[in-house]
Amino acid sequence: MPTPDNPDRGGGLYARRIGEPTTSDEVNGYWLFGVGVLLGLAGVALFFVTESATTTPGIAYALTALAPPFVMLGAVIRFPLRRTGTYLGYLGTAVSVLGVVWFVNIFPDGWFTASGDSTVITLYGVGLLLIGLAGTVVPLLSDPVYEDYEQMRDETAAATAERDETSAELEATREELSSTEADLASVRDELASTREELAAAEERAEDLDAEVAVARDEAASLRESKARFELFTDAGGKPRWRLRHRNGNVIATSGQGYSSRGKAQQGLHSVRRNARGAGLLRIETPVEEAEAVAADDGPEPEDADEPAVAVPSEDEGIESAATFELFEDAGGEWRWRLRHRNGNIVADSGQGYASRSNAVEAVTNLKTNAPGAGEETVA
Repeated sequence: MPTPDNPDRGGGLYARRIGEPTTSDEVNGYWLFGVGVLLGLAGVALFFVTESATTTPGIAYALTALAPPFVMLGAVIRFPLRRTGTYLGYLGTAVSVLGVVWFVNIFPDGWFTASGDSTVITLYGVGLLLIGLAGTVVPLLSDPVYEDYEQMRDETAAATAERDETSAELEATREELSSTEADLASVRDELASTREELAAAEERAEDLDAEVAVARDEAASLRESKARFELFTDAGGKPRWRLRHRNGNVIATSGQGYSSRGKAQQGLHSVRRNARGAGLLRIETPVEEAEAVAADDGPEPEDADEPAVAVPSEDEGIESAATFELFEDAGGEWRWRLRHRNGNIVADSGQGYASRSNAVEAVTNLKTNAPGAGEETVA
């Protein structure tokens, strides 16, 4: 049976010029048939161009004699034969070729013109007989192979379809791989960008932490006051307060007496709350108003209701409801007072200063020490 090899093996020209071969033996048979025809033509041509008295006609006879076995073999192996028939055809061709070679060796001396040579004729005839049997008798004695050809065709078609499907899947896989690689590159870029943003955010967080630490340190330093509030009762029996530095100097006084100790404490807490963030305002005040003291306690500051809220916390902003007023009294000395937004004077310098700068320094000293100053009741 002919082999169902890939027709492209040696069948390229055959497939392009004649048609798609079913088996490789179909292509081989075509070329063997063509070789036989060419050998026959070459032998005839050589016979006509040579002289009969030389040995060259023997070669012409040999070429012509080789033509029939190759032509017959080419036709036989193109048949849908079992392997037995194909092998028998090749064997017959080999026997015929052996007879032709023998003829060339004995011609012309050992060749009898009238009867020839029985051995050469026998070998040549047996070879042709075997080729003939391969093409005629063997197919009749063996099972048909058409079903095998159909099976081979189906298998070949299935293999081709599977190959095409595999190629399509491979191409799709390559496209998916290319798309995945592109997505992966995009993800890598996004990851790199995210890492950069994260690094920048971490740097900002570190900067903010440093700023918060500095602010807390500053707040802590501010809360570590070098002064204390003293609550006392004046000669008139009214509670008052004063802020005394550790060096003994009085930084600020209540400027008035209160009707009760609680009222005095509320005024003190208002100073704690508002002195640190209060602005400084220089005003021109008549002497009479500057020296006047309120007959009563005046309006109660809203932010002095609870002592717990009087001291600013470390993390909150400093928002003051009061303003420092800097003025010159009738004696030509500089003084300050802390006026709440409700109009009430919650603290004053308690003394005059020789220069404006000394008064400003006193205000700064009050801002620094009042928020964190403790309380003490004195006789």
